[in-house]
Amino acid sequence: MSTAETPRIKQSLSFIAYEKIKAMILNMELQPGSSLTEMWLIGKLDMSRTPIREALYRLQQERFVELTRHKGWYVSEIKLRDIQELFVIREALEGICARHATARISDEALTKMEAYLDSLESPLLANEEAVVDPGDTLHDLIFTYADNQLINTMMAIHLERLRIFHVIASNLPGRKLQSWREHREILYALKARDEDRVEQTMRRHIRSSLDSLLQDLLQKNQTFNAL
Repeated sequence: MSTAETPRIKQSLSFIAYEKIKAMILNMELQPGSSLTEMWLIGKLDMSRTPIREALYRLQQERFVELTRHKGWYVSEIKLRDIQELFVIREALEGICARHATARISDEALTKMEAYLDSLESPLLANEEAVVDPGDTLHDLIFTYADNQLINTMMAIHLERLRIFHVIASNLPGRKLQSWREHREILYALKARDEDRVEQTMRRHIRSSLDSLLQDLLQKNQTFNAL
């Protein structure tokens, strides 16, 4: 093996460790506030200390993990300010995208999306928990037709941190059905080609998701750090 290949392999292992640890955090396998020892990660990921440490420092920069002198590495706790700030960004960007997509989205795409949403009604009413997607693909459709690369880039930066909150919110009793109904309202506004109504319904949908999330966390006596 040439010496030129060594840094590349080292970087690759670091990236693999980064992706695996982040996935465990986003899937809630590693709960907010839980301890992360390097020895546990070495055994879990079957890697040496160096790539794992590099992965942790990268995750620290992205605010997924934190490091303190007395506590060591741990998964970042859920902070009220983080939630509010991320949802403010999401509401603004998705509202703009929805407005821009209104005139561009094809009738055929809207017809297919309506058929898909219609197909979810019976499963949601029968067993909400068994439905994985209550119409979230509508968001992807809107992003595609909005065709704004800058907004897509900005969303990509923040979307992964939002995923952990989405996992919590989407599992709340009644939330998937409510989300489906809100997606239907957005779809109807899109079919009417009403830009103001589309943006308003999208913004209400994002705020509704935030309200459900905060209510659930407060009911579970989640301690928020406002800083």
